[in-house]
Amino acid sequence: MIDVLVSKPLAKAIGPRRETQRHLDCLTRQIAARAGRQAITAKVRSRARRRSGHLLSQQELADRLTFERWRELDALTCGLRLQEQIIDECKRRDDAPGLPIAG
Repeated sequence: MIDVLVSKPLAKAIGPRRETQRHLDCLTRQIAARAGRQAITAKVRSRARRRSGHLLSQQELADRLTFERWRELDALTCGLRLQEQIIDECKRRDDAPGLPIAG
């Protein structure tokens, strides 16, 4: 739902925040999916070789992939935090009572 009472700076700040959140969510889904695929591949390979060594769990693989991409995740998280601060500031400014008009 679009709020027609939202100020122009606030509306401009909300769009990029949504895009950053979408990008962060997409990256998180990609990491989880890749970890799942790697876990299945490792399981199949261990069966084919008839080994019973330690297999990395899907969560361990996800943690490794997250560590590999921590810079990208950190940049998105910091950007998201900054955008939320901007949005909060715009909301506070919009909620503040206006200056009296001199007449």
